[in-house]
Amino acid sequence: MPSQAYLHFAENKKDIEMIWHIYAEVVGSGKSKLRRVDVLNRSAIVFISACWESYVEDVATESFDFMIENSDSPDLIPNKVKVIASKELHDAKDERRVWELAGTGWKKILLEHRELTRAGWLKDFNTPKSRQVSELFSTMLDVPNITSCWTWQGMSSEEACKRLDDFITIRGNIAHRTKHDNTVYKSVGKNFLSHVVKLVENTDLAVYNHLCSMTASSPWQETGSR
Repeated sequence: MPSQAYLHFAENKKDIEMIWHIYAEVVGSGKSKLRRVDVLNRSAIVFISACWESYVEDVATESFDFMIENSDSPDLIPNKVKVIASKELHDAKDERRVWELAGTGWKKILLEHRELTRAGWLKDFNTPKSRQVSELFSTMLDVPNITSCWTWQGMSSEEACKRLDDFITIRGNIAHRTKHDNTVYKSVGKNFLSHVVKLVENTDLAVYNHLCSMTASSPWQETGSR
């Protein structure tokens, strides 16, 4: 069974696919048809990007919570995560806060780190491109390069990153300028969705394996076929 984040993405994907099912009922014909088709296609691009962004945030948070819940001591937490979290504690410049580490207080500190990371993500993550995604997984879970798992037959990690970034650039043009310089064809949205589906599948499996090796526990049930 995949992550809850994956299941939520799968539900959102149904809504995206519905956009293409309503063409025959609403687009009509002539020049007005071209305008309506372009609007639907641009809407699909924006929605796909939002679903991808939501999945990344959700699976990172879900995985972080699992890591904390299944760690009996801070020794099981990746050193990079502890260093970043402790820096945030040190930067508070309140020497009394060190006592918050007593007992299970270290979990509270790590959860604060999670919230600060999420806040930064939501504030600055206007374009869910490969670099930003990689930085989030590195900061929250110490996954050194999540994009290295974005590879499948006929697709290298580098090309997968480039394609994602190109699609997100189109999304940015649509969202911030209300239209893309070129006509957005249905095939663009279809290819974007197909690409994101593969990214989600590969990311889910990579995070699953990472958490298993870290905690010796299964974060979600067998990740068999979807």
